[in-house]
Amino acid sequence: MNDVEFPDLSRLHQWQKEALFDHEQRFKVLVWHRRARKTTTGVIEINRKALTVPGLYWYITPSFSEAKDTVWRGVGMLFDLIPEGVRYDKNEQDLTVFIPTADGKRSIISLKSGDRPFLLKGPNPLGVVIDETQKQKPDLWSEVIQPIMRANKGWTWFLGTPHGKNHFFDLYNLGKSGEDSEWKSFMLRASESGIIPEEQLLASKRTTSEAIYNQEWECEFLEGSGDVFRNWQECGTANASSPKPGHNYICGVDLAKHQDFTVIVVYDRADNSQVYQDRFNQIEWPFQKSRLKAIADSYNNAPVVMDATGIGDPIYDDLIRAGVGVIPFKLTNESKKDLIEKLSISFEQRRIRILPLPETFEELENFGYEMLPSGRVVYGAPSGKHDDIVIAHALANWDLTPMIVKEPQVERGRIGKHYDNLVAERENEGKDWEHQSSVTETDFFE
Repeated sequence: MNDVEFPDLSRLHQWQKEALFDHEQRFKVLVWHRRARKTTTGVIEINRKALTVPGLYWYITPSFSEAKDTVWRGVGMLFDLIPEGVRYDKNEQDLTVFIPTADGKRSIISLKSGDRPFLLKGPNPLGVVIDETQKQKPDLWSEVIQPIMRANKGWTWFLGTPHGKNHFFDLYNLGKSGEDSEWKSFMLRASESGIIPEEQLLASKRTTSEAIYNQEWECEFLEGSGDVFRNWQECGTANASSPKPGHNYICGVDLAKHQDFTVIVVYDRADNSQVYQDRFNQIEWPFQKSRLKAIADSYNNAPVVMDATGIGDPIYDDLIRAGVGVIPFKLTNESKKDLIEKLSISFEQRRIRILPLPETFEELENFGYEMLPSGRVVYGAPSGKHDDIVIAHALANWDLTPMIVKEPQVERGRIGKHYDNLVAERENEGKDWEHQSSVTETDFFE
């Protein structure tokens, strides 16, 4: 191998060595938890093969920027894993490396993006590593890479962390069943690897939902294609309704002006059912404010929960002056997390009902999250998609009192007394706490 030694592999974890050396299957599926060094292992494999067998090799990430930032420029990645003394050339623009092999020939390692799979048709790589497989489009493998591998008897690795029971789940099952000798799957949970300190896992449990924790750290393939919301289809049983005398309503509003949409949703507090939704864009602010005020007024002067940061700040002031009962919500990364997770719980426990509108269902299904290297979760719509409807529902839901089918039989201790104190405080302030507060007794007992 060019008369040089490959970087010290004795420092690898046992599960890395097992995937690299202990099995000869052509197709390997690595379902490993976050920060388990999946990418490092994939880069080691592609370097090993490129140094040994001359040919073309691809490392495919979901986007070109991920390939550049993580694999090309990342510390301890592509160039740090090429043995010292190997004289290679590289093309920075194309993210391509030319590596000489022991027999005087050469291999090419090229970093690719999987966002447009059809552009990868034509070349003939001998080996491919597909990173973040759960985020890649299913036809990347089925229509592009697989035909090439079948024709040239090449190999492919699939790296990732669960993302619902999608195509990555199907690939994992191919290797798990043992029925196909060409496939092998590997599972690594954070509770087993010991990579992530226990105190950090506990901190992650405290700051993320149980579903996200189990998916990201314990590699559970959850039911449903959506990452964040579950049971929302079952909640889509509400009917549009005109204002009813004596009913109390709440509006949730997400503001936009041009490319995104302004969305107004209205819920009836009597049963937490959505009764109205409006969605529009490219309308000037004066008309938007008039429209919002008219809707709030018609629904018995319903209060409006809206983002009071950024563009929402002056709109909030104008609506207050116009007599609309606005409840400001300061939307930050942390408060958005709380907002979305409360909506997620409302869907999961079927505490609300929504109108069965296709555009709402599409946003709920597409809405996802990204776990950053720090362990922080960031929620939002995927690139090119909208989340305006989701945010409007979340804002309205923030001020809804959860519907309780059966009163919990719990002895009132310290938490219950704290709840009583909150009620007393709000009553002393002269506020209609039952309708205006997002804190309920149920929240304290869950």
